[in-house]
Amino acid sequence: MTDRVTERLLRDVRGAVQDSTAASQQDLAKTGVSASALGSSWTEVRVVPANDRLLGSIGGWRQRLSKAGFDFTLSYMAEGVANAVGGRRTGFDYSHQVVMGTDFDLNKLFGMQGWSFHMLGVQRAGRSVATDYLGKTGLIQPQQDYGVGGNVLYKLVYMYFEKTLFDKKLTIDFGRMPANLKYGTSYFGCYALNSVICAHPTGLSVGSKWRSWPFSQWGMTARLNPGHGLYAQAGFFEASATEGGRAGFNFSFKPLGYVVPVELGWEPALGHDRLTGHYKIGGYIDTSNHPDPFTAFDGSPILISHRAPRIERQRGAWYVGADQMVARFGAAKDQGLILFGMAGWDQGASLPGQSQYTLGIISQGMFPSRVTDAISLFWSWQNVNRKITRYQEMQQDLGYTTLRGGVKLPQSNFQVLELTYTAFITRGLKLLPDLQYIVHPDANRTYPNALEAGFRLLAQF
Repeated sequence: MTDRVTERLLRDVRGAVQDSTAASQQDLAKTGVSASALGSSWTEVRVVPANDRLLGSIGGWRQRLSKAGFDFTLSYMAEGVANAVGGRRTGFDYSHQVVMGTDFDLNKLFGMQGWSFHMLGVQRAGRSVATDYLGKTGLIQPQQDYGVGGNVLYKLVYMYFEKTLFDKKLTIDFGRMPANLKYGTSYFGCYALNSVICAHPTGLSVGSKWRSWPFSQWGMTARLNPGHGLYAQAGFFEASATEGGRAGFNFSFKPLGYVVPVELGWEPALGHDRLTGHYKIGGYIDTSNHPDPFTAFDGSPILISHRAPRIERQRGAWYVGADQMVARFGAAKDQGLILFGMAGWDQGASLPGQSQYTLGIISQGMFPSRVTDAISLFWSWQNVNRKITRYQEMQQDLGYTTLRGGVKLPQSNFQVLELTYTAFITRGLKLLPDLQYIVHPDANRTYPNALEAGFRLLAQF
């Protein structure tokens, strides 16, 4: 008995010593550390490496819990952004996001082969530099962590079961989750702060029922991995009337229609240096009803006839995306020069956007002594639904001083150019200084082009 107690004490001491020691470059190179703000909320990086947590192994308790079938996520992200030049006025805003999640291996816990359970929620608070200083509409959001989900201690984002079959070649998820959590996305996009870039094309999802977190809806999705880096996935989701409510725990089933996403992809590792890449093409159909923003049921302009709008009974979008490492600097995950691109096109009359194009270049680990640091440059262009523009142009011709959406001039398009550096400070702590240049705030020329300067602080516990 005494020997077992002594052995346990020695193990706890070794764990405490290990937790107080910064991760070595060799450790980082072996496991890889992602600069993405998505942390363990994303499929590809759900399990954060032990050497990328501020609390380390917590004296060995984290590993013991994991062996028993329980893993947990706790992270804190703060973003402070100032509208330094241009826009509506100058000023600074701060927002934060706390992510709290659990993963249960039901095979380890109860012997349920291939089963697991995942639950994650967020708490958000702060103010938006977009509406306080940049423009009036909030169409461009320089802070990715600002948005719905604030003012409650825990807002449920997802809670679902997962089942793997055929030696993990088929994965089925079902429960509550955002429909686009695993479609049309890339964690590389969240090397940026602006939500237009992180982590999916907002021009395709805003105003649709193809929802992103922290919304939730009933649904299921299946992914087939036949090998050779290929996959195919499809889902079926409720176009929710409640979207989980304020805290995300409204589990009522009140479908307005259904959302059906599909995606095909290839994730190769090319050549001797195993240059990793992700290629995808996909889209979704949203069968919920929505009013046409310009045309009445009889074909006349709503603004002239004042008649009820035509109802669009199906809409959606499709997209293509890719990222590819073109040069490797070292053995660590994502340690290389990576090219990134995403493009999407809305199909239908009632979505606020019409198309979006995003390009990026990421250089991670170019300095041998800083294998997890990254410098990223992104550009994104998004245009407004032409029917909304036509409606505003007609209002302008009729002498309206305030147009649809509260703007002064018709909306057409905007651009975001963003430069970010990810500095790995110590295990579990990253600081990202950031610059964003916004062309056409509010997607028009009411306010001059703006320069945003800020930072992201990401702590993973």
